[in-house]
Amino acid sequence: MTKIEHQIIQTGLYKKISFSQLTCIIVLFAIISGCGYTTKSLISRKINSIFIPIFENDTFRSGLEFDLTTALKDEIMSNTKLRIATKDNADIILSGKIIRVDEGVHSSNAQDNIVESSVTITVEIKVYERRTGRGLTLESPTITNTAEFIVSRGENVKTATQESLEGLAKKIVYQLEEKW
Repeated sequence: MTKIEHQIIQTGLYKKISFSQLTCIIVLFAIISGCGYTTKSLISRKINSIFIPIFENDTFRSGLEFDLTTALKDEIMSNTKLRIATKDNADIILSGKIIRVDEGVHSSNAQDNIVESSVTITVEIKVYERRTGRGLTLESPTITNTAEFIVSRGENVKTATQESLEGLAKKIVYQLEEKW
């Protein structure tokens, strides 16, 4: 054992350094574990069921309301504790309407054929308790999602629309989560 190591052990500095390091690690762990997000729902624990009527559609793109409602129900069943119920048996109701669908061409070739484009869909949603009619506060009642497509990869407006609807469903379910 070297002379310096012997002095460190005799003075107790060795134990203080170890205790300090341990304390720092514990404090750091406590800080890290307290940050971030939780999957705790904004919805009370007393709420177990949800009714989702078919979305309204204020656009000229017919059928999107059915696809969005289906995507939303699938997302809720796979990523929340809520079960889908009939209107008379549900604790809460989530309703909405598709208010806008936009297509944007990002690039085209010399023959004016679309090479890359996107579909953007915007919806408005409301969540309220069935018995009282009291609305639940959402981070944003208007939600937009964009999906791009590239023709050379075999993608088209239909695949981008479906991807955009699935993204909207995820964002709507995210609205039901509480951030710390």
